[in-house]
Amino acid sequence: MTFEPLAVELDESGISGFIKRYHFKTSEKKDIVMLYRQLHPRVHASFHHVIEGETVYVVVTLGDAFDSFQDSLLQKGEIQKAFIVDCLGTEMLSIAYEEVDKKIFEKTGLYVGSYVFAGSDKMPLEELAAVMKKLGQKIVKCNESFVLVPKKSVVFSAKLHKKRSRKHSDCENCSAVSCPMRKEPAKKIAASKDDDKSGKGLIHLYTGEGKGKTTAAIGLAVRAAGAGKKVVFSQFMKGRKTSELNSLELIPGITIVRSEKELGWLKRDDEAQCEMFRVVHNEILDKIAELIQNGECDVLIMDEITYPFNYGVIDKKKLEDIIDNKPDDMEIVMTGRNADEMLSEKADYITYMEKIRHPYDKGIDARRGIEY
Repeated sequence: MTFEPLAVELDESGISGFIKRYHFKTSEKKDIVMLYRQLHPRVHASFHHVIEGETVYVVVTLGDAFDSFQDSLLQKGEIQKAFIVDCLGTEMLSIAYEEVDKKIFEKTGLYVGSYVFAGSDKMPLEELAAVMKKLGQKIVKCNESFVLVPKKSVVFSAKLHKKRSRKHSDCENCSAVSCPMRKEPAKKIAASKDDDKSGKGLIHLYTGEGKGKTTAAIGLAVRAAGAGKKVVFSQFMKGRKTSELNSLELIPGITIVRSEKELGWLKRDDEAQCEMFRVVHNEILDKIAELIQNGECDVLIMDEITYPFNYGVIDKKKLEDIIDNKPDDMEIVMTGRNADEMLSEKADYITYMEKIRHPYDKGIDARRGIEY
């Protein structure tokens, strides 16, 4: 069993692309370059693979030193720098994938097809232990929570082909339509053939990486309340009180359901924090269900609902039940980036907010009363 080294370097254009993809400020470039120069010598990117028939199983890692460097920043309280380093690690892994493809082709003369990552529908986390055993290596380990150590490690499988096939980076079939790595537009979702919903409550989905998703939902909430409808405005992933709440609280007919806790930034490898998010979000769902049951909801807004759904910090079955079993005349509005296929399929309206230009790219921070 051997791990083979991988070259994961970022040149000037790579750094510029990184800043754009991860929405950093241009004013942060100096810090990003400095951190990259400190990080790169510590990174020992490598991979190991096993081929069974037409399938290759791969583990890729950036090594323990990456974790140590990031942890040292966190211990110093340099949260933003630690976040930049985390993003740099993700970028390095994306470069590593291309290197893996090349090396496997050099060895086998076969092309690597679409990746199936651990945690996906085709490779559930419950199968990860068996895949790790198949790989037969001891450098990358998996704990009881299915978290890989070192943290910047990935496990995936792929089919091998004699001819070049569509790659994971082409993204055409991926439902994460606002992913910064996308190189092709997502396939358009076909219009619903269900034409018997006239007069019934419908389902809206505002998604995409552009500004305006929550803003659009707020506008609809105000309009509905103005028509005498009972509106439930729920927020997910948000602990800090945003400015629109001051206005919505003054409007008769609007009920706000959210957490009063300061939730902070979700760390997906922190199981205790993830569990706290689950408890909070499920309590919000319970309150929503109670209001619906009591006939106190004509329009349900679920702001940023895509995030807890995608991150697994909400009871998906409970959420799906609320959507599927809603009263016929109740309207539902969902917002958030990277809408999952399940949420998209249930929507009658799908509006994709595309970012053409944003002041954040010029280093202008979010402004109170405008962005929050």
